[in-house]
Amino acid sequence: MWEGAVTCIKVRKNDQECVSASSDGTCIIWDLVRFVRNQVIFANTLFRAVCYRPDECQIITGGTDRKIGYWETYDGSQIRELDGSRTGSINGMDISPNGMYFITGGDDRTVKLWLYNEGEVTHVGTGHSGNITKVRVAPNGQHIVTVSTDGGILRWKLP
Repeated sequence: MWEGAVTCIKVRKNDQECVSASSDGTCIIWDLVRFVRNQVIFANTLFRAVCYRPDECQIITGGTDRKIGYWETYDGSQIRELDGSRTGSINGMDISPNGMYFITGGDDRTVKLWLYNEGEVTHVGTGHSGNITKVRVAPNGQHIVTVSTDGGILRWKLP
């Protein structure tokens, strides 16, 4: 099992697999039918966020090392690593329904819109006075909702 707290969990569309992020430096891809681990991803971070890409062949992760990792779900290998923040942990992330972009938020108190394939930030939003703890893209893909330690819940229009 885990040595640290589970900070995030996402379930695949078929309900047969999930991925958990933990503050012990592991992300585990679980088989929910056989109740076993399929893959274990280790990194030098306390994972705070994990998301499946819509086609579910990859996951992205964020944590205290301020990095964004792209990983294969098939074998757990890392594909890419991006610098996600200069000053603080990445606490929340979500991917758009079409998989073209993803959103991050964290201790730097900014919301960032990234192009998934390019790994580039296209927009940065400020508005929270506390650390952002979670971010979500609305199912219609038109808005982002963020929450933070300042007690605020903000809705952002996607460009």
